[in-house]
Amino acid sequence: MKDKLYSRKRIKLPNLREIKSFKILLIIALITIIIILSLFWHSAYPVFKATCETAASSKGVKIINDEVNKVMKNYSYDNLIKIEKDTAGKISLIKADVITINEIVSEIIKNIQEEFDKIPRIKVFINMGSVSGISALKNFEPKFELELESAGRMNYNVITEFKSVGINQTQHKIYLQIDSTVRILTPFSTFGKEIKTDVILTEAVIVGDVPDSYYNLEGMEALDDTLNLIG
Repeated sequence: MKDKLYSRKRIKLPNLREIKSFKILLIIALITIIIILSLFWHSAYPVFKATCETAASSKGVKIINDEVNKVMKNYSYDNLIKIEKDTAGKISLIKADVITINEIVSEIIKNIQEEFDKIPRIKVFINMGSVSGISALKNFEPKFELELESAGRMNYNVITEFKSVGINQTQHKIYLQIDSTVRILTPFSTFGKEIKTDVILTEAVIVGDVPDSYYNLEGMEALDDTLNLIG
């Protein structure tokens, strides 16, 4: 009886040249992907930043308007401005209640600051078709969440303005001019945005002959500080 021979299956070792070639191709592919992503981000970032700034500005202005409306619903023009007339019924004096106005402005600014201190969040959608220029991606809009926080002191002015709107009719406005900087926190970077806005506090149309010496209809030249309030 013949002895049965057994043979072990030969193990094929990997070809070192093939491994080296694969590594080189992998490195080239990774470098290509990184370059493409870098170029894409370079072109996309300005759009991303502009979109974030627009959203932040819109949110900031909304916060300011909301807080002004909350406070001013308790006041009217007559609460802030006193119009005195002489015996002939002609306007002799237009006087602002500076104390009340300062209290109102202080409350508004405090409330606005408190809202920013809560670090409001905003959702932003970036249209990849607009960013890349590829129409096939126009329906692809990834969502990002931003955070806003106050950055520095909020500056403001209280401005009063007179404007002729007809015969013996003068429109008088008091508005709050706010200049604030917010910090925008995104998943990729942090940058600042200046928010400037003018918000009407109160306004009215004064009927009667108001002497030109009390104001300039193109802007206003006040005789005293009661007509030119600076916060």
